[in-house]
Amino acid sequence: MNDATFLIFGSWGLFLAIGIGFLVRVLASNRKDQQVREHGLPAEATLLRIEPTAMLINKVRVYNSLFQVRVPGRPPYEVWLRSRTHDWNVRVVEPGLEVKVKVAQDDPNRIVVMGPLVPQNMGNLTWLLQQPEGSLPSSDPVKALKDLQRMAAEGLITNEEFENKKAEILARL
Repeated sequence: MNDATFLIFGSWGLFLAIGIGFLVRVLASNRKDQQVREHGLPAEATLLRIEPTAMLINKVRVYNSLFQVRVPGRPPYEVWLRSRTHDWNVRVVEPGLEVKVKVAQDDPNRIVVMGPLVPQNMGNLTWLLQQPEGSLPSSDPVKALKDLQRMAAEGLITNEEFENKKAEILARL
């Protein structure tokens, strides 16, 4: 075997070893999260801050989120979580969101979001989108446009609904 062949096979071997190592790490993390879901301490948490990362998993954005966690009988504390928000079973994600979480018994900084603390009623969103122009409360149009863009990005409204409401908001500027 010459040096070039050894280099090619060695490179592929290194690439394969790194890939297997990454896969093992992901599977172990998923296994730990599943154990927390099944055996973790029930708690509540409030979303304090959310920041998008550059990472996508299956074309879904991953976020860094700061939560204030409240475990019964313990003082509240803050935890950063890197996760896709669509895994949380919530429709509207913004600071102040209250969620149910499970906390690992051996690591209080490992949490898994189980879902919203209070079921989110999407009927209000449907009602809001069906209101005629001018009947909506006068609010900050810039904030309303940002909220509308976020709803469209999360797939909560169709492109047609987005364009119609965007035209109404821009008319208020």
